[in-house]
Formats: sequence, C-alpha cells, structure tokens
Amino acid sequence: MTYDRFRITGHKLAITLGPNAVEMRGTAKLLHCPCKDPPVALEISGARATGQGEIELRWPRLYVGAIPVFILPWLLVRPADRVGLLPPRFAMRGDDGALLGAGARLPWRGTDGRLRAVELYASGYVQGGVELGARIDGPTMTGRFTWDRLRQDRFVADSHGFVRTDARPDVRIAWDLDAIRGARGLVATPSLTAAAQPFDVGAAGVTMQVSSGRGVGAILGTGLQARAQRGEGPIVWGPTAFAGASGAVGRRGSWEANAALAMLSGQTNTPYARAEAGIEVTPRLGPLFTRARLGTRARFAGPEGAPMSWDAVAEARGEAFVSFERSFGGAKDAAPLVHRITPRLEARGAVTEGAGAFFQAIRPDLGPVLGLAALGVSSSLGRAFGSSLEAEIKGGFVATNTGLRAVGWASAEGTSGIVSARVEAIASKGSVESPEEAGDGVSALAELRLNLEDKTTVLVDVYGRAAGTGAIARSLGGGLLLGDTIGIVAERGLLLGLGYTRPLFASVTGRIRADTDFGTRALVGFGGALAYRHPDGCVAFEVGGSRRAGRPGTDVWVLVDLVPPLPPRPSPR
Repeated sequence: MTYDRFRITGHKLAITLGPNAVEMRGTAKLLHCPCKDPPVALEISGARATGQGEIELRWPRLYVGAIPVFILPWLLVRPADRVGLLPPRFAMRGDDGALLGAGARLPWRGTDGRLRAVELYASGYVQGGVELGARIDGPTMTGRFTWDRLRQDRFVADSHGFVRTDARPDVRIAWDLDAIRGARGLVATPSLTAAAQPFDVGAAGVTMQVSSGRGVGAILGTGLQARAQRGEGPIVWGPTAFAGASGAVGRRGSWEANAALAMLSGQTNTPYARAEAGIEVTPRLGPLFTRARLGTRARFAGPEGAPMSWDAVAEARGEAFVSFERSFGGAKDAAPLVHRITPRLEARGAVTEGAGAFFQAIRPDLGPVLGLAALGVSSSLGRAFGSSLEAEIKGGFVATNTGLRAVGWASAEGTSGIVSARVEAIASKGSVESPEEAGDGVSALAELRLNLEDKTTVLVDVYGRAAGTGAIARSLGGGLLLGDTIGIVAERGLLLGLGYTRPLFASVTGRIRADTDFGTRALVGFGGALAYRHPDGCVAFEVGGSRRAGRPGTDVWVLVDLVPPLPPRPSPR
C-alpha cells in the first residue's frame, strides 16, 4: 500500500475499516522513501490509524539496513498540530560532559487558523546539573530560551516578533531580545558567533500609527529598553516613550521629526532625552540630480549625582551627481547589460555644542565645528549574463578645530560565475602627531565565496577593526555627520575566517571552519562536520565537533532526521 511518499509492505496483513479508524494486524514494514531499499525502515506488529492523523504502532522496531537498533512495545505517532513528545536529546558539551533529555510539543491554532507551537525540553548533565529550555514559533514571532545550572548558572534568550489584532491593525506590540547572562553564560555557549557579541540588548514596545489623511503620518509608542555588556555586565534599562512624524514637501521634498524619552537605571539613574528633525529636497536641474538637507539633533542626560549633560548638532548637507549609462545588447529575449557610472560631489558642515561628560566620553576628540568636503563615484553593472557589480567610493577631508583629517569610505559587491564577493572599508588619517587623538584607523569587512560546479564552497572573510574608531569616515555613508554611537563602540580586533565545504563520497558532505585573531595569531574557533543525506530523502545524518577560545573541551553533536524535507526541484527550462 502506498500513500504519498510512504509505503507499507507485508506478506500477510489483515486490515479492518472502522467508523473512526483503520486497524492493521500482522507484521509489516513502514517505509518513508520511494527508493527500493531504504537505509532506514520501521517494522511493526500491528497499527491503528485514526481520522485525526494519529498512528498507533505496536512493537515498532527501527532498522538501519538489516540491523535492528531500537525497539519499543508501543508508539503513538502524532501530527505536528497535536500535543506529543519530541525525540530524545543527547549531546557532549565539552568539559561539561554528556547531556541527556527529552521534550514535549504543545501546538495550537490561532483565530487566523495558522499553527503556533511551544516546545519544552528538560535535560540533565551526567556530572550533575540541569538544563531547561523552551522554543516558541508562530507566524509573526520566534523565541528560544535556555536556563542551565552546572555549579553556576547560564541563561540564554533570543526572541523577536510582533502581535496585533484585526480590531486594531494600527496598534502593534513588538519586542527584540538577544541576551546571554550568568557566571557561565559565555563559557558554556558553544557558538563563537553568539559568545563574541559585545552586548546584550532588549526592547519591547507598543506602537500606534496615526495618519491625518493629508500626506502626514505619525507613530506613537512606549516601552522598555535594556542594554548590558554580554555575560555579567551591569544592566542599564528603563522605560521609554517615543513619537515620530513625516510628510511631503511639495513634489520633491520630505520632512521628518522624532523624539524619545527614557529613564535608564543601572549603577546610577539617568534620565535621557533625544530629539531629531530634518528636511530634504531633491530638485533636478536637467541631467544633474541635486539633494539638499538640513538637520538637527539634541540629546540630554542627567546621571544621578552629576550635572546635566547635553549636546546638540545642526547640519547642512548638499550633494550633486549625474549618471552616465551605457547598454550592451545581449542575446535575444535576454536583459541587456547596463553599466552606470555616477560621479558625485558632496559638502557638509556641522556645528555642535555640549556640556558634561556623559556624551563626551564617546567622542572626546571631536571639536565644536566640523566641515566635510568629499568627492565620490559609484559604478554598477546590471545583473546580466550571470554577473553583477556594484561599487562606490568616497574620499575627502574633515576639518575641525583640532586639525584636518583625510577620510575615505569604499564598498563593493558583485558576482561573476562561481565567484561572489563583498567588501566595505572605512579609514581616517589625522594631521596631528598622536594617532589616537587624530582618530586614525581602518575598519574593514570583506567576504569572498567560491561556489564550484562540483558543489564545493570556499569562504574567506575578514571582519573587525584594525585601529581607530572610523566614526568620522562612516559618516560619509549617510545620516548626521555626528552619528549617535552611544554603547555600540566595540573593542579593537580583526579576525580572519576560512570555511570549506565539499562533497566527499556517496552523498556525504564535509565542512570545516576556522577563525584566527590577526593581533594575537591565536586560533579562536575551529569546527567541522560530516553530513549524509540520502538521494531520495530517506534520512539525513550529521556528526560534528567544534572548539573555541574561552570554552574548555570539545563540543560534539549528532543530528538525525528520519524524514528530512525534500530538496527543491529545479525549475523547468
């Protein structure tokens, strides 16, 4: 008997059709793969299928090839929209030892008929410890929470999403949380990417959209926000309220304004307020495109036990550019290749004033008056013939009361055949003797990927900050000349990452990844895995391990999926 991708085979079966179920008696094999001899099969001594999609199996035996590897006296297989148990868990967590556990799935359908689910896990360390976890998934939300204790505590939360009702579609409750806390929070986190994040962040708020019907839109909101150094850093948090509005200015202009108020509580209580407004017009003079913008921003903070701190900036910006295009005809019925070059001239000036130490600690080297003149050019090669290229470069000078510094910003992204690459770099060089005072430095992000015809993939990426802050050069990309960098300045560091994935033999693929610190020449992360996927989708299997700096031992994992999703079929030509 066959149904979709499933087959039941047997020599002597008795099948009875009842009012609410189908009974089957006799020994049979349940196969979930269309191939002749699946590598994994389930042998049963009877079954009962109900109209709700449940299948009761009597004495199920799991076979890998011709060898039985698992047996139970009874098993109830439930669909994804019914309450049920999850597969058992097993992991080797470095020096923490073995972890064993199980879980349950609690699904439900909302008023819109779409499926939501909560999955709960309970696990124990062989050394003596516990891990509790929950996973929440829905159409507009996702969340993963873990608490474990092995002599010390670790708490991990990663959740984001929003909810709204049909009765008030203009009102939305949204949240975003990414945090790892506890004495063993960073040490016990296997992922290098997660452990290397400098900050824990969290925010939740209620927003309401308002429209006057005259081309003006506004948004009002209130909520909570929090920030801390990842791991055990002190948490700064507090309630916030914000409002924003925008509208059109004639046919080629727009305006916007927003304000926010927060009470940040941590080691000290700090009221914080911010307001920003701007107007921009984009007239066109024949082939010449122009853009002019006026903007202003003010910030206030009153740390407990300290005088009020404040700063304000007003900025004017003008830009002119012209685009040159050339089209290269291609094959019939194919999009032509279009090359566009856009030279641009930009001038910006800003005046700033402030008092107190709260904001000056972020940018102590910036003077009260700044001017920027920059010349840039961008080039793009339209997506045709399997290739594309977009590149932009700007360079100029920033003048302040402390001196003159040269700045530069460049980005490029493109693909050509098997190669894809992305690069972004910013640089600043001052005229004063001290590099630190001048803000000298380079920040860079580069990624190169090779996708070969045999499905081999080679990945090389460089990321981090070699020196300096790059804050001035970054302003070439847009926004206020004096950006709001409170709390996002990370420590210096530059990492080189190398990744390699290659098909090996008989549907087995191997992959490795290594990350090295340029400064210390230390290996900060290394890992690899072997993965097997049956050509017809019978089973997927993966075994791998990893090590990273700051975490003792080697992490080992094993993943088994008896009914993996089928790979996407190629589109018809």
